[in-house]
Amino acid sequence: MDKKHHHLLSILNIAFNFEGDMNFLAISTKQTESTVEGRPVHQVRVALTFKEGDGINPYYDGTDVFVIWDEEGIAFTREEEWATGPPLVEGSPVELAVGWVSELAEPFYISAEVFKTAQPSPHFTDGSDDTNDRCHEKE
Repeated sequence: MDKKHHHLLSILNIAFNFEGDMNFLAISTKQTESTVEGRPVHQVRVALTFKEGDGINPYYDGTDVFVIWDEEGIAFTREEEWATGPPLVEGSPVELAVGWVSELAEPFYISAEVFKTAQPSPHFTDGSDDTNDRCHEKE
């Protein structure tokens, strides 16, 4: 995972995992055609679930958030579109998380827990062995 994606993951962790009970399953991002004050806006698709003991809840929620993302840094934007209301996906089986996140773009992050539950899928059988590039174990 490159530095910018790692930084985005850290920001998402601070925003969504402030109690330490969440587990990100998969995350992708795609630059939109819009800008805020001349800075590019990215749509970020996040699938997450709660931790349960040594494992995770078998169901996930997912939503899209928007960030300004350029050489100056990363910051949330357009909160009125995503910060309130229900998630876009609610209570879906964890094994479907990567497929949903991939509908936006190829995930830059996939958790080890997802690989453990994944069914055979084109997201995991594209012939490349980049699991370590997209999987980040929390320290």
